[in-house]
Amino acid sequence: MNNAQLERTINKLERFEMALWNFRFTEIGELEEVRRFETQEQYHQIPDGDGLYIPTKPGDVWGREKSYCWFRGTARIPEEYRGKAVYVMPHAGGFEGLLWVNGSLKGILTTRYANQGVSLHDNALLTLKADPDQTLDVAIEFYAGHYIPGIHPFDANERPSYSYTYENIKLCIKNQDIIDFIFDLRTLLQLAKSMDEFSFRRADVLNCLIDVHKTVYYDVYNLPEDVWRTALSRAREVMQPVLNVKNSQSAPVAGLVGHSHMDTAWLWPIDVTLKKCARTYSNQMSLMEQYPEYRFFQSSAYHTEMMRRHYPELFERIRRKVAEGRYEPNGAVWVECDCNITSGEFLLRQMLWGQKYTQKYFGYTSNCFWLPDTFGYSAAIPQIMKGCNVDYFLTTKLSWNDTNRFPYEAFYWEGIDGTRVFAHFNSIHCWPDAQTLIQLLEGRNSRNYIQNKRTTNKRVVAYGFGDGGGGPQFEMIEAARRVRDLDGCPKAEHVEVAQFMKEMERDAVNVPVHRGELYLEIHRGTLTNMHQIKRNNRKAEFLIHDLEYLTVRKAIAEDMEAHDNHLRPLVETLLVNQFHDILPGSSIPEVHDQSCREMAEVLSTGRKMLAELACGKPANNTVTVLNTLGFTRQEIVRMPDLPGMMPSDSSMCVQRYVDLHGQPVLALGLVNLPSLGGAVVEFSPEAAAPAWESPFSYEGSVLETPFAVVTFAENGTIQSYIDKRADRELCGGYPLNTFLIAEDVPSQWDNWDVDADMSLKFETASCLLERRVISDGPLEFRIRSRYKICEGSYVNQDMVFYAHTPRVDFETIIEWNAKHRFLKTAFDTTIRANTARHEIQFGHCQKPTTRNNTLEQAMFEVANHKYTDLSEPKFGVAVLNDCKYGVSVEGSSIRLSLHKGGCNPDPRGDIGVHECTYSFLPHDSGYDAESVVQPAYCLNVAPIVVQGITDIQPLAETDSANIIIETIKPCEDNQKAFIMRLYEAEGSFTHSILKLGFNPCRIELTNMLEEALEELRCSNEIRLSFRPFEIKTIKIAY
Repeated sequence: MNNAQLERTINKLERFEMALWNFRFTEIGELEEVRRFETQEQYHQIPDGDGLYIPTKPGDVWGREKSYCWFRGTARIPEEYRGKAVYVMPHAGGFEGLLWVNGSLKGILTTRYANQGVSLHDNALLTLKADPDQTLDVAIEFYAGHYIPGIHPFDANERPSYSYTYENIKLCIKNQDIIDFIFDLRTLLQLAKSMDEFSFRRADVLNCLIDVHKTVYYDVYNLPEDVWRTALSRAREVMQPVLNVKNSQSAPVAGLVGHSHMDTAWLWPIDVTLKKCARTYSNQMSLMEQYPEYRFFQSSAYHTEMMRRHYPELFERIRRKVAEGRYEPNGAVWVECDCNITSGEFLLRQMLWGQKYTQKYFGYTSNCFWLPDTFGYSAAIPQIMKGCNVDYFLTTKLSWNDTNRFPYEAFYWEGIDGTRVFAHFNSIHCWPDAQTLIQLLEGRNSRNYIQNKRTTNKRVVAYGFGDGGGGPQFEMIEAARRVRDLDGCPKAEHVEVAQFMKEMERDAVNVPVHRGELYLEIHRGTLTNMHQIKRNNRKAEFLIHDLEYLTVRKAIAEDMEAHDNHLRPLVETLLVNQFHDILPGSSIPEVHDQSCREMAEVLSTGRKMLAELACGKPANNTVTVLNTLGFTRQEIVRMPDLPGMMPSDSSMCVQRYVDLHGQPVLALGLVNLPSLGGAVVEFSPEAAAPAWESPFSYEGSVLETPFAVVTFAENGTIQSYIDKRADRELCGGYPLNTFLIAEDVPSQWDNWDVDADMSLKFETASCLLERRVISDGPLEFRIRSRYKICEGSYVNQDMVFYAHTPRVDFETIIEWNAKHRFLKTAFDTTIRANTARHEIQFGHCQKPTTRNNTLEQAMFEVANHKYTDLSEPKFGVAVLNDCKYGVSVEGSSIRLSLHKGGCNPDPRGDIGVHECTYSFLPHDSGYDAESVVQPAYCLNVAPIVVQGITDIQPLAETDSANIIIETIKPCEDNQKAFIMRLYEAEGSFTHSILKLGFNPCRIELTNMLEEALEELRCSNEIRLSFRPFEIKTIKIAY
């Protein structure tokens, strides 16, 4: 036969393989006495009770959106099938189903999953060894599903009816001979399609397929079954010699592991994820029962905790499989969190909670940070990983880059402090068959393969369906059996990922090094989308910071153990809501609304706790101001107005105004607040109007402050800002604080993406409606403006100039009513620098301000936390913020992203009233901690004002401004000790003295899991040395 004729033969064999798929099972009976119970409630045990269930017959209709239907019946196995494996195959409709047998979870049944419209798990194991002497109580819980909007611009998925018709629930046995033929044939067909056309091995495979063609009968519908099945058996004999040819010693190696990537929430809420986890993990128990070589990898500790709380019997079975080494709970984190927005301390907490959990329940410490689907990877991660005993980083996401292809699949990743971890780009959501492995490792007919073959010939292949798809089908394991050691495709066997990664690193040659952030060139809009979720996150992170500090302070004062039991529910809620589709704002409305409710409760509860923990002794007309930051600060302290009262200390000034919410405010200053200490302020009745003078001069459009001469444009923006210290104009393009708005309709991924071409559509949007000075006094000068930024959307803003700092604050309330719009504020300066500093976790990264190549061009929108700074050696400007994360810097222009109105999968465009504060901060030095880092903290963490008198002695301080005391918290095991976390913030090697405000009993240097590394000299002055951006964790007993 010529090649064209042979191609037709191969097409016939492929069609034949597909036809045989429907013959994998033989029906042996049906579930009897079937009855059903439909409910909107979630049950975690089989519901029982009089009158719940009604008899069910073929043709009965059930279902409505978000409902569950429980089918119960009795399985009786005919005698001739004694000792055989029996399966259940329902035809009852539904979305995803969970099988129970005799009260125990047994696996998943799916007709559809997530947003995919295909059947995956159409069968599930009922019993591995049937006993006809026993009847089986069978229950199947089917979820009817819920509406899922589109994910791309203008997608509009049709709303289903959620109505299903019950037909039957079949009992079946597996036709292993047919299944074996299917996967033997599929393997050879895939080799023939994937191998080099000049290969002699491929020629052998083709000759074998010709012999199979001569042996089989294609028309299985019109021939007696014994005839065509006998032919299949003969064909298998023909294929075996070719399938038994072993690989060469140099063949690449695929480390196989079953996996089901599980979004904690996305196109479904968390309570639906709970059900998805139960179905998926019970399926793993079933597969392990059927296939002794099978292993499974699970990454999120929180998902396991869901099982412990709601499905304890399944949890105990998981524990047994972990002990056997077949179920690998190796991901290191509580949830697969966002890594752009989450703060340093809470990125660390994700690992601390994840590691402590698996240590407690499984005696297991993860060595892999498994993060396949997060939208970018901070350069702080390697140090946090190593501090939590995590050696290996695995992801798949950078293959999504829209501009540049990342050049490696195995490399050392070096963080901002110099810490290195071994990184690997694995694969997920796939089959472990010959064609897939050839594509993923060798690269034939694929873009996703091992590029740098000189470094490694190994790759982790985590196969199976995710997000409710139940992980692998049994058919995938059958496919994997054929390629364990088969000439023509990579070697493949089930592995423990932890050990496989050690071997990959050990055997790697000439390993390249990538320094800095793993920037994802897509999904840049997730830095901005869903304002309230991001604001809640920032506010909760600092609220918990304050609560932990006050908890420790109280414990030391009372000489008691420092307990955090009251705080752990708040921390857990925060950690869960940092999941990589919740915090980025890329989920359905129900998920976003739930997050807002939960985080509002965290903030409300936390503020009540704060008042209780900070409560002082009653004292008339007296307040205590507490500084929860680890450096001394001179601040304007704001509190609800005390009419008719003035500070008894005449050196303090007072200024009163009404804020944007209409609340009277008393501003008091300047108050000197020692590090982690406080100050007591007494008030007395105002005898006469104080003779404080305003240091501000305002004439026409010109305002002179102690630091600058400011000229306003007609629309209230700053068209000239001359810094008096440097005698320098800082405005270099658009007036400072010009609002820019553009239509934002990305090519794909509506709530996720902003495209580079959006920059071509930005227009000025600072249409001034009204403007007035509302406060001019000794402390500040405050101008209130109202702008129209587009039809139906407005900004109310206080522009605040200060007497004690050149910082200009923009206290802002956005009335947003614009879909598919993107709002920025522009600070076009005269600073010239090739890079800008953007704060990240425990430090900053520098990114180019130029667009000289495609790598730079792809970074048109990047992440920042509390600041972005643009500095020359002796002068610079920073833009600070209290809840914004997206920014673009090109040339001398800093443009902070304020709002994104994406419309899918949340169609509301983030409409609502949203609040933020950002600041413009010139500094007459180059970048350093005192000029940028500390002011950014101060903007975010206001001093706490407490009625009465409380302890104000400083708890701790360092003698170096760049050494930041980031965290004071109780120990995880609640001792008469606490944890202090410090880091170096500038990127400068530093010797520093840590001074304690009490005499400690013992001091230990620990890792980030709070495990002792070294005992330090016990003193209230501790000498520490920091590498650039180094994090140190210290345990201090009192």
